[in-house]
Amino acid sequence: MSKKMNEGRIRKIAERAFKHYFSDVKIIQVNVKPTLGHDDQRFVDVKIIYDGKYEQLNGTGLVKVHSDIVSKAWREVDHDLGFPLVHFIAKSDLMPRELRDLTTV
Repeated sequence: MSKKMNEGRIRKIAERAFKHYFSDVKIIQVNVKPTLGHDDQRFVDVKIIYDGKYEQLNGTGLVKVHSDIVSKAWREVDHDLGFPLVHFIAKSDLMPRELRDLTTV
């Protein structure tokens, strides 16, 4: 499976997991970017940008979304891409310049 296909698969896994636990919160964008740590360890940055405020998300749901993404990505995607690091970002926390770069999912 190609790198782009793996990234797309992780994006779909993240979207489904987030929508499952937070069905009332709109996803603006899911960014998936392979990266290297300072020790050349491979990681996949998964950034879920949603329309709302952080207070809308409960801790239990966040843990479950994170767990679903990590476990499903680890089972279904090539491990060479790296371990998923999941970030939840509220649209309300973005700067105007960052907002201009967003596209809706």
